Amino acid sequence: MAKGKAVIFVGFKEVPGDIEPNWNRWYDASHIPARLALPGFLAARRFRAYEGECGYVTLYDLEDARAVQHPDYAALKRRELALSPESFEARTLALPGFMRAVYNQVFPATAYQAPATKFLFVVAHDLPPHKEDEFAAWYDTEHIPAMLKVPGFVTARRFKRDDASGATANAPRYMTIYDLGDKNAVECEQFVRDRESPWSAWVRSWYTRRLRIKAERI
Repeated sequence: MAKGKAVIFVGFKEVPGDIEPNWNRWYDASHIPARLALPGFLAARRFRAYEGECGYVTLYDLEDARAVQHPDYAALKRRELALSPESFEARTLALPGFMRAVYNQVFPATAYQAPATKFLFVVAHDLPPHKEDEFAAWYDTEHIPAMLKVPGFVTARRFKRDDASGATANAPRYMTIYDLGDKNAVECEQFVRDRESPWSAWVRSWYTRRLRIKAERI
């Protein structure tokens, strides 16, 4: 499988129970395949959150952010926007807490290939732009290396929102995505201990928004 350096993050706070079973079937059988047929779209994974701000999460791995600038993607979006207000496409855009953005991978420098893991841990932030350099230094040199030593943490990727690709207003600017081999990795003693440090406390004092999601693949 080709390896990607960008993602589309899509989140929903909740899906009404009266449409949820049919919506899930449509999402898996129609919505995702239409995107995976497009140039630059490498893979898609869906998750149901058991804790956090989103009830459902979809991650599309892209070769790079240019995938959403391709004419084929634009044509697909035009077709979908022309559908009836009763279509699942239209209803999905109106779901509570709908969140969507393209994110460029900024750490590590190597491309990514999804591991065979079931669990996802997403942390996202907004913070003042003039704090970005120290935020990146802390994340890349202290925090992520510490997290990858915690049993059950398999991968860690840090992203910055690609504003040229469009995003919903509620999409955080910075996002970190961890693949977990163990659902309890984010509850264990080592995680609780090693996520804290004087530098960590200093950086976290800048956050103007924080989002955390724990989810299981479906």
